[in-house]
Amino acid sequence: MAVDASGEWWVGSQPEDIAEFLIGYASKGYEVTDFRLAKCGCGSLSFRLFADDNEGTAKRICTSCAAEHFVCDSGEYWAEAEPEECICSCGCSSQNVGVGFSVYEDREAVKWLYVGVRCIRCGILGCFAGWKIAYSPSMQLMDQV
Repeated sequence: MAVDASGEWWVGSQPEDIAEFLIGYASKGYEVTDFRLAKCGCGSLSFRLFADDNEGTAKRICTSCAAEHFVCDSGEYWAEAEPEECICSCGCSSQNVGVGFSVYEDREAVKWLYVGVRCIRCGILGCFAGWKIAYSPSMQLMDQV
């Protein structure tokens, strides 16, 4: 992985660089312990991303096959959401998407998740949404990115 953190924005050269960004971004007490990169069933790593940080919900849409997938348990909260589209400062709406998980020490539950992105065009890394997980067990969320 090659992340350039020397400028105004962190820039990644590959999708997996989202993990390094989220580790640096995470709040104290909610450190990223696990990471999962989103991959469509068609094999694509490029998505349009929509999220509502207040409702704790996000949905990704594959730019290759248009398949839609809720991030983790987001489908349960989508009806109440007012999602915004993730658009990079360069104007690109195609993103790599990954989720960083902060997990309790006993590894029984997720306490927080961060929805990270990497712009397909310019490589700028960011965290588009993040929210607390208030139930247990919740480790299954790591398989629902």
